[in-house]
Amino acid sequence: MSILTIKKRSDFISSNKQAEKIHGRSFVIQKLKRNELNVEPHFGFTATKKIGTAVVRNKIKRRLKSIIRNLLNNKNEYFDLSVNYILICKKEIVRVSYEDLQTEIKAKFIIIKTS
Repeated sequence: MSILTIKKRSDFISSNKQAEKIHGRSFVIQKLKRNELNVEPHFGFTATKKIGTAVVRNKIKRRLKSIIRNLLNNKNEYFDLSVNYILICKKEIVRVSYEDLQTEIKAKFIIIKTS
């Protein structure tokens, strides 16, 4: 299953101003409801230069996309429809293993879904 990604800068900016924010140890999730009904969730990934070089940032974004892709198989359990989710990386994400990152993401998305 493919991930619908957020491309426009204006979507990232509006999400930063209006979204519900959930802080994790190695990332922040911003959740913003869209006006469209019954569509797939959209995802945005942000890793700034503080994280590391381009190679490191791209590796982390590939990891995040892989985890989200796996979670989309059970999307009704983890995600709300017609919502933008933006994952913003923190510096600590470089030192986190794939398994720990996957566990943390699952836990945060379950918290978001139930709230």
